[in-house]
Amino acid sequence: MLRRNILLIPGPLTTSYRVKNALTIDYSAREPYFINIIKSVREKLLTISNTNPTKYTSILIQGSGSYGNESIISSLPNSSKVSVFSNGIYGDRLRDICHRNNNLNNFNKLEYTHQITPEIVEKSIKDCDSTHVALVHNETTSGILNPIDEIVPIIKKYKKKVIIDAISSYGGVPIDINNLNIDYLTGSSNKCLHGHPGLSFVIANKETLEECNDQSNTLSLDLYSQYKDFNKKEQFRFTPPVQIVHSLHEALDELLESSIDGRYAHYYKLNQIIYNELTEFGFTPYLDRKINSPIVSTYYIPEYIKNFDFEILSQNLKKNNIVLYPSPIDNPRLIRIGNIGDITVDDLYKCLNKIKLEMLEFN
Repeated sequence: MLRRNILLIPGPLTTSYRVKNALTIDYSAREPYFINIIKSVREKLLTISNTNPTKYTSILIQGSGSYGNESIISSLPNSSKVSVFSNGIYGDRLRDICHRNNNLNNFNKLEYTHQITPEIVEKSIKDCDSTHVALVHNETTSGILNPIDEIVPIIKKYKKKVIIDAISSYGGVPIDINNLNIDYLTGSSNKCLHGHPGLSFVIANKETLEECNDQSNTLSLDLYSQYKDFNKKEQFRFTPPVQIVHSLHEALDELLESSIDGRYAHYYKLNQIIYNELTEFGFTPYLDRKINSPIVSTYYIPEYIKNFDFEILSQNLKKNNIVLYPSPIDNPRLIRIGNIGDITVDDLYKCLNKIKLEMLEFN
């Protein structure tokens, strides 16, 4: 039996044995069976969110979600100007990618505790000459969920293209790509899809994507060339992470058996359990509950715990196969807990009970 760690982080995450088993088979990247797997994965990435395959395509990219974001931004037309909105480190990373590609037009920085709202977006873009607007849907720095259902129509009102980083939300939070008319959406294999790290993907509006033909600043991250080769040869241009693609194929089948709505409901239940258990113990939420995603949440350590040391907590939890990362926010009195992956209600209660016991050891 394989060792099973419970990863209470926003990814990578605990995967099912079914998905793990898919990693154990070796394939050639060019054999017909694997080419059919690639085709199936691309189709299922659209199917899980009922995204129209006539209007949209999915493009697989070797690497983490940031590779997907950079593939989009480095492939935009040379005349592009991007407005970036951020309330966390991943929004900041979008800014950095745009800066490197010389297409950052303006940057709108918010506090980690403040949502990006339609009002904030409209005020910034209504009189600017940006061609594109980029933001993160679920910002795992804090756990805040930005209301893209309300934001994207504002962006479209001003005739601008939209880039949504849904790396930590796609597959776990419903997103109506069709009706929102999103131009580019980035996702990752190792978040809400419950696969393994090493693969990102872009869901792109085909008409918008045509603007990227022969525009890329890079060779390996050329989004349009990758799209063209998938359509002509149904293969990656360069060597793919074969086992990761195969395990994602299995993970997508798992998701299709339940639906995104079903996974969202499960996440919400787990996230509510964390809230109930920790607040009863004395923890205080970092965010207003109304704007916290069901994926990950951040809490202040109770004041009665005087000698808290995250490194000691982390080491003691790992001895019990529980993995917790420090909060990326610069405050030693914060902890961040994720609840995505192959985690049951019983798993979660056992983990939370252990966390509370370890906390009491600091007094």
